[in-house]
Amino acid sequence: MKKMLIALTLVLAAATMAQAAPILIDLGTAAPPAVIGGVTMAAFPADGRPLMDVVTGVASPLGGTVGFTPSADHRVIGGGWATWSHGYTGDVYYTMGATSMTLGMPAGTGAFYFYVEPNPFSVFSFTVSSGGTSGVFSVDGSGGARGFAFIDPLGLGTITISSDVDFAFGEFGIAGRQPTVPEPGSSLVLLGLGLAGLAWRKRA
Repeated sequence: MKKMLIALTLVLAAATMAQAAPILIDLGTAAPPAVIGGVTMAAFPADGRPLMDVVTGVASPLGGTVGFTPSADHRVIGGGWATWSHGYTGDVYYTMGATSMTLGMPAGTGAFYFYVEPNPFSVFSFTVSSGGTSGVFSVDGSGGARGFAFIDPLGLGTITISSDVDFAFGEFGIAGRQPTVPEPGSSLVLLGLGLAGLAWRKRA
């Protein structure tokens, strides 16, 4: 019986390892698609709070709040922030001099996208990371806001954005956790471990 339990533990561990890290997708400077990585995204509605308000997060259209650490200054393109990309004119949030921002996801978040743009009108390097997955990208402060999406069927926790300069972030989209389907290779591993578990049980 103990050997059977060990086999089942190995099966669960293999399933977890197969999808241990979020997927990072570079959206570039184009408008966000409605479906990213096979996941249908819900764009955030307009933020009705006053401009220049210092805020600690924004409500998600799926419920809960995307938290900002540290706080950020609410602005819109043409109303406190000069440029963006792909014709977007909505809400953005300025880091008020900070060079790093952590976004806390609501419970049950499976995918999230956002755009960033540096404050100076030049090209700067940005690092975006979540759950062990990270990437470094160049972003132009002169109308070159660049978007990124993280997808994790097991659920996203936090996303960190950092640069050498202060910046704005915004234009969000979100989706809930999706059903997970093991990769073909993972299925073979699970099958092998399951058969091994049955063999051990038979010899016990």
